Amino acid sequence: MTAYSAGLALQAVGIRIRRPVSVLFDGAVAVALTLYGLLVSNLLDTVSNSLQLIVVLIGPVMAIYATDILLRRFRYDGRALADETPGSPFWYTGGVNPAGALALAAGVSAAALCVNTLYTGPIASTLGGIDLSLPVGLIVSAALYAALMRPLRPEE
Repeated sequence: MTAYSAGLALQAVGIRIRRPVSVLFDGAVAVALTLYGLLVSNLLDTVSNSLQLIVVLIGPVMAIYATDILLRRFRYDGRALADETPGSPFWYTGGVNPAGALALAAGVSAAALCVNTLYTGPIASTLGGIDLSLPVGLIVSAALYAALMRPLRPEE
């Protein structure tokens, strides 16, 4: 099912490919990465480094999501959320919330400066290798999103 979903995701981003071919492509990539992890590198180090790099992206994403929930006081209009037309209150600019995109870019950038994994960011290097990517990514993205969303938030 994961390969099927990944194949669907490839199609969703605009790659013109038939579903069976996309599933075979995803499977080949997964096998190649698995063989690399098992035979070429130290598997535990590879998994650890991958997870640490995922934190750089997922931390700011979750901070923006949680901040949006708090700003809206846990109240969303389900019909408006499902409305994917330009008239939707969640359409923003061309279907993208500029506050969310900017907060995500800033949070990921700040986290990348503080990471100590495959590479050491300049802030982590200055601090002697201390990895502050998670808290910095969370704080920067949440604070910036909250500040930028105040004027954009739909009326309740």
